Amino acid sequence: MVACKRHASKFVLVVVLLVAATAAADEAVLCGTIMAFPDGPDAPGDWRYEMRLSWDNEPASALTHFNVKLDDGDNCTYEDIRSYLIWESPAGEARSAGSSARLYFDAVLEMDGDPGLQIDVPLLRFVPNDMSESRPGPQGVGVFVFWSDLPPWPVDAPNLLLSERFGRHYGFGELEGVFPALPCDPITTQELSWGSMKAGYSR
Repeated sequence: MVACKRHASKFVLVVVLLVAATAAADEAVLCGTIMAFPDGPDAPGDWRYEMRLSWDNEPASALTHFNVKLDDGDNCTYEDIRSYLIWESPAGEARSAGSSARLYFDAVLEMDGDPGLQIDVPLLRFVPNDMSESRPGPQGVGVFVFWSDLPPWPVDAPNLLLSERFGRHYGFGELEGVFPALPCDPITTQELSWGSMKAGYSR
């Protein structure tokens, strides 16, 4: 079970920017943890990364999609990211609270971010696909998988690397655990960047 913290109400500037378009999700809880495991020779990459995500939306609106922020600016190109991160379709499976119906998500690399959430840097967007047996509810948990040949490095915390849209509302959350040490310095968090952490990694 992922231990969640409430984050959305802390980011007043984002709320001010978006309040004209939609109400802020002061009580939304979104959090995730990524773990890494060495994978076999026939796997898409040397390392299998599993992200366990939990969402709890208040007001109780159904999850539309969620994002994982990948870059703090123009460090990475589309080709950079796609050469180091590999995912399949579907990229993950989830269940809503109180339901046994399976939800399947596709991952889409969005280099322009999510303008509706005032995010303008590259991110991975996870969207329910047509294989899903129902639509996501206001609460749920899921596991999402990708691969990389690059080894894991710890994610700095606190951060706001997760974001979600649910109905007319939105929320932000923290990502914990590890992420591949991409050479183009993605996922720069508050004080410690992947650039400084990957200094200990030599190919």
